[in-house]
Amino acid sequence: MLRTVDGDTVDVKDDARGRLRVRILGIDAPELHKPGWSVGCGAQDAASYADRMLTGQRVKLIPDPTQDARDRYGRSLFYIELPDNSNFSIEAARAGMVRSYIFDNRPVSLHREITTAEDDARANSRGIWGPPCNGHVESTKQ
Repeated sequence: MLRTVDGDTVDVKDDARGRLRVRILGIDAPELHKPGWSVGCGAQDAASYADRMLTGQRVKLIPDPTQDARDRYGRSLFYIELPDNSNFSIEAARAGMVRSYIFDNRPVSLHREITTAEDDARANSRGIWGPPCNGHVESTKQ
């Protein structure tokens, strides 16, 4: 993994495809770099978490057959499998760094696992579900 862009987007160097910008499937982190918008509560924590978990790691990019290969911004869509075989989307949701995300009314294959992890984070007020965000991570137009 080369670098973290924010809590749900990373740049990776793929052995076969070279450098890719990857939007991680099934999760949504508070906005960190959206021009004309405020930084969402918890955005820096989510980016720091992704950086700690992913930077310098050899990870696997896992596609989801229920989803497109790219999003409307040209980012590749993958899950990220960590060196211990855990799934970053599930672990980030369990840590309270992200919420589960459904795009275009098409849940990802791991939606149930991600929402179960999110429910655990909510119940235990971890990350964005505790102070100071208390689940309110919305950005506002500046």
